[in-house]
Amino acid sequence: MSNAAENAEPDAPEPDVPERPDLRRVRGDKRRSTILETAVEVFGEQGYRGTSLREIARRVGISDAGLLHHFGSKMGLLAATIAARDEIDRDRREQSEAAGVAFVDTMREQVARNTRSPGLVALHVVLSAEATDPQHPAHESFRERYRAIRHQDDESFSRLQEQGELRTDLDPERVGQLVTAMMDGLQLQWLLDPDAVDMEGLFEDFLHLLEIPPASHGE
Repeated sequence: MSNAAENAEPDAPEPDVPERPDLRRVRGDKRRSTILETAVEVFGEQGYRGTSLREIARRVGISDAGLLHHFGSKMGLLAATIAARDEIDRDRREQSEAAGVAFVDTMREQVARNTRSPGLVALHVVLSAEATDPQHPAHESFRERYRAIRHQDDESFSRLQEQGELRTDLDPERVGQLVTAMMDGLQLQWLLDPDAVDMEGLFEDFLHLLEIPPASHGE
């Protein structure tokens, strides 16, 4: 005779229980996002030199020490603010392209926004220059940032070339680097003498040199 235990149905496997989220980490991530959103806003309003960590902390509703707790140092916060601004710009660009805005026109929109945010532009220009020093605490983050943007638009420039809207004697994989280098230099000149440097107009002149058609304002 078979043993009763041998004939018993095997125990059903226990259902997977989803791991409970770490509420402290969730709250910390949310607070970090709030700080960065506020920092982007304050730098845009008050400029690189005029912005204090105390003002950012006040708007978020935490202490100065609590602010730095999330980023390790003031420099960590500044570098993270630039990264957050980049993310906001990418989201806007994706939304514009999803709405049918042409790739080059999204770049034009970005340049126009920059003219309305001198504080954020100054933050980028100053920190990126300082971060060229290998010993600078933001050196690695800026090097990775430029590595990421160096070729992010290669496919878009290739399509422009295929459509006859970009000079055929240029390597599409180098055009994005040219655009980035031109904009960095143009933003520096604009910050130094905004009344004499027409950032939007000069950007359009540069696109003309690349034989990129002008914007269609009527559409």
